[in-house]
Amino acid sequence: MRICIVFMLVLTLACQSQQKTAETTENGSKPAIETAQTSIPAVGQPVEEEISASCITDVCLQLRNHNAENKSFEIFMVNAVPVAGFQCDLPGIGISDADGGLLKENGFEASNSDSRVLAFSMQGKVISTGMGVLTEISYSESTNEVCMTEIIFAGIGGIQLSNDTPECLKLN
Repeated sequence: MRICIVFMLVLTLACQSQQKTAETTENGSKPAIETAQTSIPAVGQPVEEEISASCITDVCLQLRNHNAENKSFEIFMVNAVPVAGFQCDLPGIGISDADGGLLKENGFEASNSDSRVLAFSMQGKVISTGMGVLTEISYSESTNEVCMTEIIFAGIGGIQLSNDTPECLKLN
């Protein structure tokens, strides 16, 4: 009888401990993200840290590193949750390619039209939380600036993730 009571007590404590661990895991990243959202980046702090510190959505983006000679630029991403798919429009630049970065590193297939990029993994892989160059965009049209529109990010199970809209990038 005592063994049964001790076993039940241990089982109850183990379940409570596991439940608290699960709650910490579910909620544990939230305070860290909220802290990062309210912190003010120091002068001279790297751009990546500034973006991360001001990110208040699931996915934050920046268009950067324009190379006029190669007619290319990068889409930089900070993501607080895993990303399973991505789509955006970049009107007026004549997209010729979307290659490299986290899309390539994580086995995503990227395809593009003249104004749209679409990427996902045929094997169901995801881009884990973090930051880095999502992809490099090559373009053919001459224009003054490029802006991202119609941005959609999908998470695990196809849920739509929240994202910001980055500032337009000057191309001249």
